[in-house]
Amino acid sequence: MTYPVRRALIIGSGLTLGALATLFASSGIRARVLDAYLVAVGGVIVLMLIRKARTLLPDLSASAFDAALAERRTRTPAAGELGMQREVELSRINAFHFHMRLRPVLREAAATRLRRRYGVDLDAEPLRARELVPADAWEVVRPDRPPPADRLSRGPSLASLRTVVSELERL
Repeated sequence: MTYPVRRALIIGSGLTLGALATLFASSGIRARVLDAYLVAVGGVIVLMLIRKARTLLPDLSASAFDAALAERRTRTPAAGELGMQREVELSRINAFHFHMRLRPVLREAAATRLRRRYGVDLDAEPLRARELVPADAWEVVRPDRPPPADRLSRGPSLASLRTVVSELERL
């Protein structure tokens, strides 16, 4: 006997005992008790049939939307990923933000690559570093780069930032 059927029998037995006790304890409301009993037993039977039908249905795979939603819930961004995305977006909007916040990160990456691969210090040996760093990246990471004259002007485009990053990766 399956669980839905067993549960329906237990609940149906409880309903029957309750209805019998009510019939013997009261007089004059037998028709109402019988009606309520039949409705309750009918509800239990319908619920049991629905649960039984659910167990017989094949397991439907989740839709593409459910799969994408589950993947989005399980994927956690890296520790600094959201912060860096924010910095890039703000740097595209404001040139001063780019100069003060994103440029130091790019300078640090260039300095680390120059030091590890070529033994060149970006600040101490700018002429040698200029020879090694590609032109677009050098304009961003050069030690003598002044802050923008118009602090509210737009920052570099996403394409130019991609170019700088790819040049630093090749460094």
